[in-house]
Order: sequence, then C-alpha cells, then structure tokens
Amino acid sequence: MKNLLLHIYDLLSVHRRWLWIGSAVIVAALIALAVSLRYNEDIMDFLPVDDEDREALALYQSQQSASRLVLIVEGDSLRDEAIEACEDLLPDLTTEMDLSEQLAGIYSQMPYFITDSTYAQLDSLTTPDAVRAALERDKRILSTPGASFLAPVIQSDPLGLISLSTFHIPQNSSRTYAFYQSPYGSTETQRNAALVDSLKAVTDEVSVSFPNLSLRWIGAPLIAVGNARRIKLDSALCIALSLVLIVILLAYAFPRRRDLWLILLSITFGWLTGMAVLRLVTPTISAVVLGIGSVLIGIAANYPLHLLVHQRYTTSVRQTLNEVLSPLVVGNITTVGAFLTLIPLQATALKHLGIFASAMLVGTILFCIFVLPHLMSAEPTPVREIKLSSDKLRLNGNKLQRIGQWSVIGITILFGGYLTLSAVSSSASRQYSLFDSNLSHINYMTAEQRADLAYFDSISNPQREISEHAYRAEQWQAYWQTHAADSLIACVQTEAERAGFRQDAFNPFYTILQSWKPVKAFDMRKLTQGLSDNFDYIGLCCSVIVFLFLWLSFRNLWLALIAFVPMALSWVWILAIMQLFGLQFNIVNIILATFIFGQGDDYTIFIVEGLLYEHRTGKPILPQYRQSILLSALIMLIGVGILVLAVHPAMHSLGIVTLIGMSIVLLMAVTVPPLLFRMYIRFSSAH
Repeated sequence: MKNLLLHIYDLLSVHRRWLWIGSAVIVAALIALAVSLRYNEDIMDFLPVDDEDREALALYQSQQSASRLVLIVEGDSLRDEAIEACEDLLPDLTTEMDLSEQLAGIYSQMPYFITDSTYAQLDSLTTPDAVRAALERDKRILSTPGASFLAPVIQSDPLGLISLSTFHIPQNSSRTYAFYQSPYGSTETQRNAALVDSLKAVTDEVSVSFPNLSLRWIGAPLIAVGNARRIKLDSALCIALSLVLIVILLAYAFPRRRDLWLILLSITFGWLTGMAVLRLVTPTISAVVLGIGSVLIGIAANYPLHLLVHQRYTTSVRQTLNEVLSPLVVGNITTVGAFLTLIPLQATALKHLGIFASAMLVGTILFCIFVLPHLMSAEPTPVREIKLSSDKLRLNGNKLQRIGQWSVIGITILFGGYLTLSAVSSSASRQYSLFDSNLSHINYMTAEQRADLAYFDSISNPQREISEHAYRAEQWQAYWQTHAADSLIACVQTEAERAGFRQDAFNPFYTILQSWKPVKAFDMRKLTQGLSDNFDYIGLCCSVIVFLFLWLSFRNLWLALIAFVPMALSWVWILAIMQLFGLQFNIVNIILATFIFGQGDDYTIFIVEGLLYEHRTGKPILPQYRQSILLSALIMLIGVGILVLAVHPAMHSLGIVTLIGMSIVLLMAVTVPPLLFRMYIRFSSAH
C-alpha cells in the first residue's frame, strides 16, 4: 500500500494542475453540503431511545412534571396579594404562544387525560342529546374570532371529555405556587427559550404592581434553556481561549508561518468532509455534536503535525512520506475503527458523532496523503523542541528516550509496578460505580434553583406516575369492552351533519375510539440503565477493534500486544484515578472513551513503528516521533482541557477527564512500548 501511495504522489507531482482543479471541485461540493446542514438542541438525541421511547417521552412530557414551569411567589403575610398577582398573570400567559400544534399532540393521547369523575358521568355525556349539545357548543366556539387554534382540540375531543388547564394555583402556609405547563416539553430549548423570555417579561411587569412580592420561575424547561445558554457561553469563551493558546503553541513550534496555514488547511478539509458526509446521512444534527466534535481537532492535527515535524529530519518530501506513511495510515484506521463503534448505538447524537468523527479523520488523512505533500516546501521544516518545564521537573524528548534505555532490572521493576498497580486498581474499581446515570448532575443550575427543584421533585413520585399511566390505559380499554364505540361514532356523525360540520370533521376522534393503543410508560430508570450498558459496550468494542487492527497491521501478535498494552494500562489507570478522586463518567464525557483510545493508539503505533525502524536501520527516528506526539498531546490538552474552566458541569467534566486521560495516555505511550520492545528483542535473540 505504501508503494501505491508513493506512486500516486509521483504521478500527481507531474500533473499538479489536475490536482488543484480536482481539489477545488471537491471542496466546493463539500461546502455546498456542509452549509445545508441544520441544527437542533434536543438533549434527547444523546439518550438511547427508539421511536417507541420517544412517543412515550412525548406523552410523559405532556402530562407529567417534565414540562411544568412553577412560579414561586413569596411575601410576608401577603397571601391575598400573592394570589391576586398570580391571577393577573393568567390572561397574558395563556396568549403568549400558539398552542394548536402541541394541543393536537396531547389530545391524540386523550385516554390518559380522562379522570375518574369523567368516567362516572361518561354514559350521560354520550347520549344523543348530550352529543347534540356538545357539537352546538363546539360550533359556537369555532365561530368566535381568534379561536382557530382550538380546531385540533375539537376535532379530537368534540364531546369535551377532557379539559387541560395550563395554569392553576395551589397554596401552602409559606408560599404561593403557580403551575404553568409548557406546550413544548423540556427538550425543545429553542422554543422554550422564547417562552421563558416571555414568561419572565410578563412576571417583571406584574412585579412592578406588587413590589412587596418576590416572583421567580423554576422547572425543567427553564433548566433546559439555562443549560443551552450556559453551554453556548462556555463554549464561546473556552474555544476562543484555546484557539489563542494553540496558535501561540504552534507559532512557537513552527517558526515558518506557512506551516501553520498548512495545518489549519488540513484540519479544515477534514472538518468539511465530516460535515458533508453527515449531511448525506441526515438533514439535522444536534449542535452539541459539533461542539464535542471540536475535540477531534486534537486528533486530526496529528496527521499534518507528523508530516511537518518529520520533514525536519529528511532531505525531501518523498522521503518524509516514505518514512511516515505506514504509522499514519495504520493509526488512522484504528482510530476510525474506534469511532465507528458509536454508530450501532441507539442514541441518535452518538451515531452522528461516530459518522462525523470517522469521516473527518478519513478526510484529513486523505488530504495529508494526496494534497499536503504538494504544498509542503522542499526545504526541511524548522521545528523548535517542545519542553514541559517546572521548578522540579524537566521532561523532553531526550529524557523520555533514556527511559527506554534502562537496564533489565529497571525495566522489570517498572513494568512490575505497572502490572501490580493496574491489578489493584482494577479490583478496587469493581466496588465503585464509574458511570453516573443521574442526568440532573450534569445540569447547570444555581444553588437556589437546585433547592427549589429538589423540593418539587420530592412531591412527585415517578413510580406512582408510571402506575397511573398504566391505570388510565386499562380504564379506557375496560370501558369500551362493555360499551359500543361504533354506536357513539354513528351518533356523532349524525349530529355533526345536522350541525353543519363536514363528514370527516371528527376523524381524529373516531380513530381514537376505534384503534387507540397504549403507549408504553416512560421509565427513566430503564433509560439510565441503557446509558450504563452503552458505557460498557464502547469500552469493549474499542478495545477489540483497535487490537484486531493492530494485529492485522503488524502481522505479529507480540508487536500488536506491545502497542495495545499501553492503552489497556492507560484505561485501568484512568478508572483508578477517577475512583480515587470520586469522579465518574456521564452521558457527555463517556464519549471521551473513544477519543482516548483514538489518541492512544496513534501515539503507541508511532512509537512501535519508530522502534522497528531504528532496530532495522540503526537510524534514530524516535526523537521526531516523540516531538510530534508531544505537540499533538499539548494541542489536545489545551483544546479540551481548557473546559475545566467551564461553569457548566457537563463541560467541566469533559475537561477533567481529558486532563487525566491524555496525561496518562501520553506517559504510557512514550514509556511502556520501549520497555516491552526491549524485552521482546532480548527474548527473540535468545531464541
């Protein structure tokens, strides 16, 4: 394969005009696809739910506390004034948003909203006289100016069997609470943002008339909006800071500014490729996917970095390609394989992230193999040596290299220490839950919001709500087993024709009577168990795929093990350190499992390839490999580790896991393979 790629390089060197024309056409096509991609902010895309789960969730949000907004009104001995303030809010709140589409969705699941009191009088509500009176009432309502939004409601429930109040006021001895039901659930953050702003504006106006009262909102929709806005703010600040630091790092490492543009160009082409391929798969993706996908910059930067750093030690671009192609391609294949493990997951956003990451890295490597060499200068690239310094520690390529030259006793002691600590850590980690399935822990809330929300959550009982869900469904089915739905349909059709309605005016109501089926209850406990299962799946599949690719690439079981063991040890150590400090994976930072494997296999492959090259030729090549690895690791640590400064808990956890994971991966990659390789050579020579 390397000979084929070098032959293509030689061919394109002669026909560069066609290379530039072809590249321009491809880039134009990628841009056209990328700009047509649309974005949403639905956090449910990250949960392992199927279509049935989504239907259950939609129902759960329409009838349970998930879509509830609570207005908390506080004031000393001002009960009547507090109630008056809440009542003043009602006219404005009920006209803030167009509810027709949302109400139609709620009424399509009408059986879940019919109360016991309605069933007690249902026989009398379905008599011909009652049906005639109900349809006359519907006709009057629809003829009222501005009542057109109620048409879907009347089509689904012409007899008025249910009544959904969007606003009601309970009382207790210390506070007054006003409950407002968001028509958008808790996941439609874009629509809820407009709703929350409107509610706050109305509340502020009422507060002017009641200066002695304190009014504030709480609820899942408001929390979701706050999360989305906090993520955007943290992302903007952290990305801006990381870009500045990365540019400074690269500017120091590559004095020639042309090299900076080449790195940026390579990553940009890969990014466009990922966006374009994603657009071919779906028209809409989660905006959070692209935010997390920015982590890929650290991995994608590996490829141009290795080429440019390595050119410092060669006399021609072709020689650079000849010496770097094998580890570049093998590292890309194993990394892409790790990200492909995300595609079979049920969570839509994780599928899309797997597709985007794989396509981006493939696009970057293709650009680096076929285009970048023709843009690189024939002169060696000047690269300054990067050092990690402190008062007591000075770690650079030369000192890392010396670790691999220790005596057999030193190697045995260090490797034995690795294995011992890893075994102890692995055993201890079984007693500790490494995955936090509580989604509230990754929500951004103020201390006051957490206290208010905890109070209202303590009032609701999820298991009772699930039981109520099943009870309503059974109640509906039991009623129509002893009553003739067809007779009621015929009665409504007859009276509707007399009242002047179209023949098909109440088809949604007839459909409910004839073919309604229960939606399975939405159980958050089962969903979180699915998240934990995904966590185990990602770790296992990444390990298997990476090891098989390494074995296939090196065609030697021992060399594959030398490259794989550092990653396995890294993973065990990461889990042990997280356990030591009480850290856990969650729905967001679990994705870093694939990133850590992706980076780790790149690093170890380069080290093993360098060791093989030095063993065969006697020419030192590890210094330039370590130099590019160190640059890549620093970019990754800056690009994602900067998230430790984020206020949002989920983003903050991403930064912490990155700092821990990448530091351990880097240490293992540059120390363990030389030790194992030295042992392998000694053993091979002895036999």
